[in-house]
Amino acid sequence: MSDTSTSNNAKAEIPAGVKMDEASKNINEISTATSTTTATATATATSNTEAETNTSPPAQDEKKNSKRKWGESKWSKTKKEKPKNMYKPRNKEREEVHPGSFAHKAMRDLFDVSLPEVDEMQAKANEGEQLSKEIRKGAAVTEAEEGDNKDKLPKRKVALLIQFLGTKYCGMQINEGKRTIQAEIELALFKAGLLAASNFGYPNKFSWSNSARTDKGVHSCAQVCSVKILFPTDDFDKVREMINEQLPDDIKVADMIKVPKTFCARTQRNKVRYQYMLPSFALQSREQLKATFESVLVTTTGRNVKDPFTIAETKALQEKFRDYRATQESVDRLAAALGTYAGTHKFHNYTSRKTFDEANASRYILSFTVQDRVVDKYGVEWIPTLVLGQSFLLHQIRKMMSMAMDAARGVSSVDVIKDSFSDGYMNVNTAPAQGLFLEMSYFENFNRRSHAGDPLDWHTDQTAPATLRWKKFKEEKVMSHIMEEEESQGNFVSYLFMQENHLRHNKYELVDTKVSRPRDNTV
Repeated sequence: MSDTSTSNNAKAEIPAGVKMDEASKNINEISTATSTTTATATATATSNTEAETNTSPPAQDEKKNSKRKWGESKWSKTKKEKPKNMYKPRNKEREEVHPGSFAHKAMRDLFDVSLPEVDEMQAKANEGEQLSKEIRKGAAVTEAEEGDNKDKLPKRKVALLIQFLGTKYCGMQINEGKRTIQAEIELALFKAGLLAASNFGYPNKFSWSNSARTDKGVHSCAQVCSVKILFPTDDFDKVREMINEQLPDDIKVADMIKVPKTFCARTQRNKVRYQYMLPSFALQSREQLKATFESVLVTTTGRNVKDPFTIAETKALQEKFRDYRATQESVDRLAAALGTYAGTHKFHNYTSRKTFDEANASRYILSFTVQDRVVDKYGVEWIPTLVLGQSFLLHQIRKMMSMAMDAARGVSSVDVIKDSFSDGYMNVNTAPAQGLFLEMSYFENFNRRSHAGDPLDWHTDQTAPATLRWKKFKEEKVMSHIMEEEESQGNFVSYLFMQENHLRHNKYELVDTKVSRPRDNTV
């Protein structure tokens, strides 16, 4: 095999007694030097092309010597050296704080969050002063408090088991102008001194990742987040308590486990389980609902879509629904409808901005089951359901529940659900977010691989401290909160009214996707 280089290349030979690595190094040095000489000669020849052009073929000895030598790369003779300073280093001072973080002044002003030390650092930056060492490397404490020990604190990648009530927040994911769970946790880490000031507001700098994106108003017992933080002590429980002291009452860290540096909560989770709780009165037939609404309301027309009732009307309707108990037949229809979702299907009709042809419209559901009924302290019967899957689309679970409830009420059917998986558009309503919460995250594939630290498992050992904290939060906080929220707000009462009075009842008919979609009347 021959190359296009000139005959000036020196022959590289391996002297006796020289190790292979040293020989490779010497040959690479010879190759580099030859490349430089060749490039100089080529430049000189090019400058003389206007006066004379040499088109004669290379001599035979040149072809012989142009063969690549042992250890020499195919491109080693033609590769040009990169000019120095070709790429300028990134200017960290020009990076912008995430607009959804409380490190951003607009967010602090919007939600009345006071961080005087951050205000002072940002004021200096705005005045054009050179950022000092305290600004670049300081943490959420004053310089006098931290001294020189801050730079000596070790950093560790950990997985946090997060529990929260999502009523007051606009979902998990950090979002500009919105109060989110991620922003609150970042703020708590900063206040606890576990995030450097130079990293506050830059989630990528501390390797933030969360295993799921919950919607606005959705709760969680087992959200998992991975983050790299400073460790002032080797006591993980103490560090966990430091974070909890800075968090609001409706957000808590239930566990903290050390993970490898390459761990990512979003990609390493392989299954997730959600629970959706619906009141029994949501399974009433259309005739029963119509009679109840007409017995309380003077008229059912001309009402606000988002807030159809007065407080008095809501209370009167709740009293009508309070003693209702779903029949076993309707519960069986609900179970059959939910079971239809199991397997791999196209769920493009159970989210927004997805089509049948998109690969990520497919989702694998392992199971969707009905649990034992419970009665709250107000006398309302609830039917818990559990869905286990690899991952879910935006609003997917709530839309599946809405369709299944209609199937149990006789408005839809199992056949309609099967049709919704086919190539076509079907308008499916969205059930209230207040009944949904993330119950458990699974990292079974990660746990099977060898790695340092404890496994991410909060469901096998029912006596483990973190598992007990998880169960307590689920039973005493989340489930009771859902029941109290319905009693005070009547979200399911409003949902049923809008479902019956403001939606097309032929909405479950498939529409050809090649024609324009009708207006979506979901509320």
